[in-house]
Amino acid sequence: MRLSKFMKNKDLLNAINDIDDKYIQETQHRPAKKHRFVKAGIAAACFCVLAGGILILKNFRRTPDGTVSGIQSDFVIAKASYPERIQFPNADFGNNEDIQDSDIDSYFDLQKQWTDSYYKRIRLSENYVDALYPFYKTTMNQFLVSETHENRVYSPLNLYIALSMLAESTDKESRSQILSLLNADNIDVLRESIPALWEANYTDDGAVTSILANSLWLRDDIRYNPSTLQNFADLYRASSFYGDMASEKFTLALQDWLSEQTGGLLNEQANQIRFTPDTVLALASTIYFRAKWNTEFYSSKTEEGVFHAASADTACSFMKQSGNRPYFYGNHFSAVYQELKYSGGMWLILPDEGKTVNDLVTDEQVLEMVQAKHSWENQVERKVNLSMPKFDIVSDMDLSKHLKALGITDVFYNEISDFSPITTEIDKIFVSSARHAARVTVDEDGCTATAFTIMAMNGAGMPVEKEEIDFILDRPFLFIITSSDNSILFAGVVEQP
Repeated sequence: MRLSKFMKNKDLLNAINDIDDKYIQETQHRPAKKHRFVKAGIAAACFCVLAGGILILKNFRRTPDGTVSGIQSDFVIAKASYPERIQFPNADFGNNEDIQDSDIDSYFDLQKQWTDSYYKRIRLSENYVDALYPFYKTTMNQFLVSETHENRVYSPLNLYIALSMLAESTDKESRSQILSLLNADNIDVLRESIPALWEANYTDDGAVTSILANSLWLRDDIRYNPSTLQNFADLYRASSFYGDMASEKFTLALQDWLSEQTGGLLNEQANQIRFTPDTVLALASTIYFRAKWNTEFYSSKTEEGVFHAASADTACSFMKQSGNRPYFYGNHFSAVYQELKYSGGMWLILPDEGKTVNDLVTDEQVLEMVQAKHSWENQVERKVNLSMPKFDIVSDMDLSKHLKALGITDVFYNEISDFSPITTEIDKIFVSSARHAARVTVDEDGCTATAFTIMAMNGAGMPVEKEEIDFILDRPFLFIITSSDNSILFAGVVEQP
């Protein structure tokens, strides 16, 4: 029977299904490597506008075939190249007795190629991932702690890339303040970490969609520093668009691109972004992330229930799932890790009674747990009955006050800002506004997330001993979405599903 050959390779299939866990366990028990620069991250998008001059966008998705469509084609002068990923081979042999040995050999050969490529890709960032956790901690405390009872979400990795692009555009104290927040000793740290993080987190292989892309929007009457533009092309794989900032058509091209790169999930926010005659440059970077749960939720088990929000109880749909898994806990919270297929996963973190989600965000144990994952000491294996609300949450925040509170101040004032690396034709360039929008949707199939940032520049304790644990997310909770290399792609607070 030819199918016997296929059945004998079930161990390979199982290994592939467990690929993320095996990699994380391996890397977390391996001695940490040191790098001379290291100071010892659904869809996302970030957009920044420099007043007097620069607009910086972040994390938008190219079209699947890499082309530039519609009105954008009137302004494109250079298109970025993207790596070709080995496509994940899907085959359903069923009980087909006509399958040839060559078909089975070919299938498993492709599986091995994909697996080898996967490991190679995510290992590229292993010298840099841990260095981002201080940045995650600082920005989570700033962006997710709130006295209002509104949903909050942002993309840490997206913001990191956007601010790295901003640092590339600045110099002296303007750059120094950004580097300090990014936990980078110098600009060379970013020039090495960004390509590695980009490679580790970019994939469009038929199993997971995690698309990163960047672009430059250039004013047609300004000369720019060629070496800086080359850095954006080489390090950020940025496409370039060239046009009249006062033109309505150029603004429409930008809005069309933002909408396209975020999968249409942030159309309302993208349509509020506009060039002005004073805009000198726009830098855009995007990430679009979509993955399925490793263990699916069955829609037949989804039930209506009550979510106890701070403002009032509300009805919502709860997805149900039961099975043996690690149950994590800290001094003031409990958590489970919901794996995503061929990717990272979503941490679901519930504060103990008497604690709030604000307490969770500022609790150092939370990120210590996320960073340690399998080696986190406070975990037990239990049958967990998970009850999780379906949700679709959006945030659109003004970053200016947050960045100033985090020590990035000079870029907002034209008297002291320094954007000389990008152009010397305009003396006074400053960030006039900064926005970050994000959206995360969760249902029985998996999760999709998107975000953009805009900066405008003008001129629980140990669980009791029992066999089963009911983990019911029926009150405000924190979630963190990680990628295969354990970068934090999204973090948010669900106050109201």
